[in-house]
Amino acid sequence: MNSGGYMAIPPGAILPESLPEFKIFMRNREGKYVLWAADGNRVTVAQLAKLSESGVQDVFVDIEESFKYEQYLEANLGKILDNQGITVDRKAAIFSRVSTNVVKAAFETSLKSGAMGMETLQRTQKMIENAMKFITDSNSLPALAKMIGHDYETYEHAMKVTWWTVAFISENPEILTYCQKDEISDAEQISETLRSCGVCALLHDIGKAYVPQEVINKNGPLTEIEWEIMKRHPLSGLAMLLDSELPAFVKKAIVQHHEDFDGGGYPMNLEGTNITVLARVLRIMDVFDAMTSRRPYKDPLSPMKVIQIMIGTPSHPEDNAEPAQDPRDRGMGRCFDHELLGKFIIFIGNVKLD
Repeated sequence: MNSGGYMAIPPGAILPESLPEFKIFMRNREGKYVLWAADGNRVTVAQLAKLSESGVQDVFVDIEESFKYEQYLEANLGKILDNQGITVDRKAAIFSRVSTNVVKAAFETSLKSGAMGMETLQRTQKMIENAMKFITDSNSLPALAKMIGHDYETYEHAMKVTWWTVAFISENPEILTYCQKDEISDAEQISETLRSCGVCALLHDIGKAYVPQEVINKNGPLTEIEWEIMKRHPLSGLAMLLDSELPAFVKKAIVQHHEDFDGGGYPMNLEGTNITVLARVLRIMDVFDAMTSRRPYKDPLSPMKVIQIMIGTPSHPEDNAEPAQDPRDRGMGRCFDHELLGKFIIFIGNVKLD
């Protein structure tokens, strides 16, 4: 008996004879939920084709079965993202849902144990591997662009930084040659290195598992003490991943992703090419997503405005279309490798932004 309601799922996410054994419902014109399939695991290709022809946008499962459905999405992510019968926006929503679940689980399990366990890491790597084809496809980027302006939330932020990072590097593959010490020569090495970059981006803030939620979610600027606590997260992230099988360049990027190209960043005050190239890429993606996201104390800025701030262009008082520039954002141009930032500006210019 349903006591908590229903959860909508897109028909395109249903793979024939793959769903868990739960009931699937449709909503009729009166708003009532009627049984469509008594056992999701027995839904056939013919049933799905008929559903598609009827123009149904959503079917429903009992909200109490949501955990089974989340497991199903993660296990079948690659096949679902390859399904031509589902729109790019729907795929983006499914990727967002699965990746945020994976990041959340990584935060929670790593906090309990103090380190990233093998099972958690393999789960993260598998999710990235299954999503690579979709997030490197330039046709998927407008769906990511539609997420600009969302509320800033740690797990979704990790997903968006991952998507921007992997898509950007796939468009600028020469970056991969600077990630590894050994020369990258064949397609498999290139793919593996790009996947490692995606894992790194997804876990770049894993050290925030040790930052109190009241600091992360504070409705206003941090105090000096809170800021010192926040600044520990790159080192905490490194400590959590130190004994993992991740490549050295991934671990370095996680601990260095808040270093500034001209110096003055944290935690080690590195500068220039002493900062690994992947960390320099993450610095750009991290700031871009954070500044285009809504905070409790700060409205999102448009991508164009953020780019102006990132390259150090002064704001003009007569520009009333945007919120006033935060004084803390001044001089931000020193934070970035301007060669990489220039490549990112070209990249973002080719994405259809609302």
